Amino acid sequence: MRQAERPDVAQGMTTMAFTKRAGRYAGACAAWIVFAIPGVAAQPADSPSTFEINGEVVLDNPRVIVEKYVLEPGQTTGRQRHRLDQLWVFVKGGVLTSADGRAVLWRDGRVLWRRASEAAETGGTNTGAAPMIIVCVNLKPWRPTTSPGKPKYRYLNYPNIPGEDVMENDLVIVQRFTVNPGQWEGVHAHHPDMLYIHIKGGEWAAKTYTESEHPYPSPAADGDVGWMPTIDLSVGHQSGNIGNAPIDLIWVTLKK
Repeated sequence: MRQAERPDVAQGMTTMAFTKRAGRYAGACAAWIVFAIPGVAAQPADSPSTFEINGEVVLDNPRVIVEKYVLEPGQTTGRQRHRLDQLWVFVKGGVLTSADGRAVLWRDGRVLWRRASEAAETGGTNTGAAPMIIVCVNLKPWRPTTSPGKPKYRYLNYPNIPGEDVMENDLVIVQRFTVNPGQWEGVHAHHPDMLYIHIKGGEWAAKTYTESEHPYPSPAADGDVGWMPTIDLSVGHQSGNIGNAPIDLIWVTLKK
């Protein structure tokens, strides 16, 4: 499921790269979510982020810029604006309480969609006992290259693991998979413009028709994010969980 994190992958090199990224393995919503981190510099006016402060940029390419935010217990959020269409993924959820006292529980793995056209919102406070970790996928402006009658995207299909359809709109498909210890995904393809977000990381191994099973150098951590290059079904690509705990994974497919 993950792609090796190596320079030759970014440059589109051979199927040796098709062994998913090591250690990096994305509704109704409250209208006051924006996350402030103490001691971080103010956001530049032209930043794609919607926040008054900076988060950590964990992925930046021609299609998306992905940021990770940590909201500590008792920490109050700042004002939010929507410069780009955004998908929020709650890696570590919790309770956010608005200024008028409304508390909302956001569970691990829950997602939230925000349009660039939406008005700015006020913030809330993490009133739970643990930090919240939120990954924000900002979609950059893009001109589609495929004809209107022939979509470039497909749903991710693991032959051995049923997935959960989390949400879909005109811009993204969001799916969620749980890979149990000892389980393999089955041979599958990866279509263009897909990224993954680990809700629960773990130990991965991979294999293809031409490469024997091999583990990744390091486990994927909770919240690890990565971009998946296109892989044809003929490669025989699949990954498996060789650890002792389930791996919980969000896949985001860009439709345009």
